[in-house]
Amino acid sequence: MRWSVWVALTLILSGCDSVTQFLSELPEFDTPSSSPPTPLATPQSPATAQMEAQVRQRINEIRQKQGLSELQNNEKLAQAARDYSQEMAEKDFFSHTSPEGSTMVERVRSAGIIFYFMLGENLFMCTNIPQPVPASVQGWMDSPGHRKNILRPEYRETGIGVWRTGNSYYFTQLFMR
Repeated sequence: MRWSVWVALTLILSGCDSVTQFLSELPEFDTPSSSPPTPLATPQSPATAQMEAQVRQRINEIRQKQGLSELQNNEKLAQAARDYSQEMAEKDFFSHTSPEGSTMVERVRSAGIIFYFMLGENLFMCTNIPQPVPASVQGWMDSPGHRKNILRPEYRETGIGVWRTGNSYYFTQLFMR
């Protein structure tokens, strides 16, 4: 294991305040996977693709106003987010854990992401709301835990998935460093 990783783990475990600064200086890299690449999910429709882009834009505007860096779109995260939004819509549930017990970590791993420092997830569901994008972002900003995910400076990437069933929309936003 590299020296910098040992130092980061030591800082994290000791609760050192400088870990955020240290993590921001670490290089970004992908770890090769022995499994074949997972095909990337496509949005449900052009309308949901536009909604995903609008959520990302609004979240990045909020982050910029707070002096934070923009979140870059990660298509593998978007795949996991879309798949989970679709699963919630089709199985009629709303939870961070699926009825079969899958968690955010397992969903991200199944999308082919095996190396990361931290993950976060925001969910939103609405029915008969004429403008679900502003409602989702406002709902997250009004919730302390969801707001914390949006404004967490350590996050660098995001993936957003929107799925529509009738007049209901399911939003999943994943965050990663």
